[in-house]
Amino acid sequence: ATPSTEGDWYVEEARIKGGYNNVGVGNGSRAFATSDNKSQKILLSSIIYSGIFNSRTTVNQTNVFSVGEDISKTADPANASIQKLYAEDTNLVIFQELKVSRALIDKDAIYSAEGGGSITSSNLVIGVIQPYAGEYGISKNPESFAIYGYQKYFSDQNNNAVLRLSKNGIEEISRYGMRDFFRDDLNRIKTSAGNGVVLGAYDIHNNQYVASLQEDLGSNYNTLSFDEQAL
Repeated sequence: ATPSTEGDWYVEEARIKGGYNNVGVGNGSRAFATSDNKSQKILLSSIIYSGIFNSRTTVNQTNVFSVGEDISKTADPANASIQKLYAEDTNLVIFQELKVSRALIDKDAIYSAEGGGSITSSNLVIGVIQPYAGEYGISKNPESFAIYGYQKYFSDQNNNAVLRLSKNGIEEISRYGMRDFFRDDLNRIKTSAGNGVVLGAYDIHNNQYVASLQEDLGSNYNTLSFDEQAL
């Protein structure tokens, strides 16, 4: 029994109905988990996700990260860090420094012994990660990303290229008469003393991808546009 501030008493009963020798009520078993390693970990090529958020039913579990569930997915660490994620329909496009991949959302792929595959529903949040063909990534310039429809544009300083990702895969659009220019200019901002950036955007009025290559944000820059109709 515990006294309150007003002088009243609150009694906690440990017996069902409070009867003499009645069945007692215990705390029961309690599940808990401890971690012996409390040090910080930086997983540059991994994705961790929380519980669900549903605005219609007011369910908000975005602050729930249960260690008892599989809530992480790791891309190939050999392709360096993840720089950008983009959700498209039921796929997740993963841009690493050296590779671009896609992952299935809420479904998985089952492959047969002959190499054929089929999509099946699954309770996985992020399914198998499938890389796009080509040794291209987004380097460390996620700001170069722009999208229009199903076409996604970005730069790759490591390969001195400007790229387009569509349903047909990755294509190097800087090779259309501008390969030498981008080789020199992307190298210029990469080796500059400032924080070289490649600002990308899509001009919906002129249907052009616009890229601004800058040695430092707002200084010493070249701005170019790519027109699909010029191909």
